[in-house]
Amino acid sequence: MIRLWLFLLLLWVTACQTTPPTPPPSPTAVPLQILRIGVATSTLPLADLIAEPYQRAANNVAVQFVPGNTAVLLADLDAGNLDGVLSPFVPDGNERWFNPVALDGLVLVVHPDNPVAGLSLAEVQAVFNGRLTNWSALGGADQPIILIGREEGSGVGQIFQDRVMVEQRININAQVLTGDEALRTAVAANPAAIGFSMMGVADGVRALAVDGRLATPETVQDQSYPLTTPIYFINQTAGEPAGVLRDFLAWLQSATGQEIVGVRYGRVR
Repeated sequence: MIRLWLFLLLLWVTACQTTPPTPPPSPTAVPLQILRIGVATSTLPLADLIAEPYQRAANNVAVQFVPGNTAVLLADLDAGNLDGVLSPFVPDGNERWFNPVALDGLVLVVHPDNPVAGLSLAEVQAVFNGRLTNWSALGGADQPIILIGREEGSGVGQIFQDRVMVEQRININAQVLTGDEALRTAVAANPAAIGFSMMGVADGVRALAVDGRLATPETVQDQSYPLTTPIYFINQTAGEPAGVLRDFLAWLQSATGQEIVGVRYGRVR
């Protein structure tokens, strides 16, 4: 009887010392992929439009939008600090791959109380080169025109030079401000001021008609607005984007992405 009890005790001790089965390995977590996309300050509303919808649609990918001057953003792109850039300006001699994702419009902006409704392209040029210096010559109040321009390296500034001024230069008396927000703030604070911006970001100021056409998502989409300008996705290299960067661009140019873009901009598809 004692032997049977010792045998049972030994079985119980052995069972208690049995190593539990090894649990199955946990699935390896896939690291979150981060895309760093530079965005010109004049194009920031586009980033605001697409940030949350893309985050919901993307699979384990997050986009960080980095605002800045176009020239600085392209330098950061070349240095490998960015994966791509959204800008309305592509410089001459650019060898990077680029493709349009939206249509915007270069606009002339004034104080909301300015009574002038619109200008011809010739008048805009005459204003900014200093030939026209008083609003009364344009149907406005009898007060000097205050010119507001953008800093060197500004994509919008270069578009204005190429599309409006052409071979002429902006008057040396123009105030030069850094960033689109600074320009719009200055114009909104001065009823005599005029500057230039982009349709998609022109809040707090009033955009003038140009050659009888106002910039709207519809008039830039059909390009009846004379200063229609694409917003481009610019890749880091001369080749098309690949991997998650290609997925981001494909979503932006898809029917879903373009429907979101069309809230504030002209669609390209």
